[in-house]
Amino acid sequence: MTNATPPNIRPKTLKGGGLKFEARLKRGGIELSGTFNTEAEAQKFGTTVDTLLESGLSALECKAFLKSKKPAPVTSLPFPSLGALPRSTPEQPGRSVKEAMQAYIDHRQKSHDPIPSNYLTDYERVRDDFGDYPLSELRNEDLSNYISRLLKTPVKADAKRLAKGTLNRPPRFYAKATVRKFVTALRVGLEWNAKNSKVELNKFLFDFEKKTMPPAWDVKRERRLTKDEEEKLYAAGLSRGDYTYTSDDWRNIIGFALETAMRQQEISRAQWKDITEDGLKLRIPRLNSKTKIARTILLSKRAREIVELQRASCPKGEPRIFHQFVSTQAICDAFARLTARAEIEDLHFHDLRHEGTSRLCLSGKLPQMAIMEMTGHKTMTTFRGYVHLIAHGNELRLD
Repeated sequence: MTNATPPNIRPKTLKGGGLKFEARLKRGGIELSGTFNTEAEAQKFGTTVDTLLESGLSALECKAFLKSKKPAPVTSLPFPSLGALPRSTPEQPGRSVKEAMQAYIDHRQKSHDPIPSNYLTDYERVRDDFGDYPLSELRNEDLSNYISRLLKTPVKADAKRLAKGTLNRPPRFYAKATVRKFVTALRVGLEWNAKNSKVELNKFLFDFEKKTMPPAWDVKRERRLTKDEEEKLYAAGLSRGDYTYTSDDWRNIIGFALETAMRQQEISRAQWKDITEDGLKLRIPRLNSKTKIARTILLSKRAREIVELQRASCPKGEPRIFHQFVSTQAICDAFARLTARAEIEDLHFHDLRHEGTSRLCLSGKLPQMAIMEMTGHKTMTTFRGYVHLIAHGNELRLD
């Protein structure tokens, strides 16, 4: 099934039978339009317009600029501080950031150790964000501005809905850990180029001042799920329809997340073949794990019941356990819509992992090391927020 053409783009059939795409936007009371050979070019026109407006041009100035047929500025940069700087041209030789990142991506994808699909999007994101900006011109201040701008940028799904005026809740912004992943991907790709392509990087490029680089893990987030909220989530499920999931679908996947403390990526990719013959355990392959370390999940009675419910509804030949949700991103987007319908604020699907780990600790059924092995917490630094729950659970068992 193909995606529908956006409402601001209109296909035009030419007299000779050819097809063009007309993009029409309205910004600041001014209509901006253009005709393009492909739908992708028409969509990029909107990005160009918004970047020009963000750089300080008025809608009228933007229209005049586009009509002047000047070389287009870098359209993929989400921060004005870089948008006005020069592009790489034949008169200004040198590799662009986009070329450098693509060279690294190509190298890794042809190697014995390709970039995992869940990490590849990070490299592609920074490649497209910096685009044709000359690598030789990149400075530490530019990266600091990039970080600041990203932290104030709505996630892609919410940004699209904001642009269409269909977002009926506050937008979600990129998490600090996510922004850190983007910058880390940029660093890995550029440093590889410096080693292999005679590219000279500014020696202070990644020498950030204190607190500029976001932390990898925000220990302050301790969002717990209340029983009332859990029931609200199940009740907010819809009848089966396009792009919707039933209350039973949500009861299964949310319940499974709470019972196993698995990440949404791990749940989305879990397959029937990963369940042991006795049905008591679920293996998480290395490629499905965020940490790239395989581990085994102990399935509680409730988790095993959910697995059987999923088996009963699974189409023949479908390898994945949670077949209703086509991808990790589908879970994320649908869960955001679900929390909006349930009128629950500040709850992400990943919070269910935190809640599931907390419940495991409070149950007193497993020692600390067994819980860490099951949840995939590799160090006490990442697990320390749960230690007090284990201590409290042990006290409940004393008589």
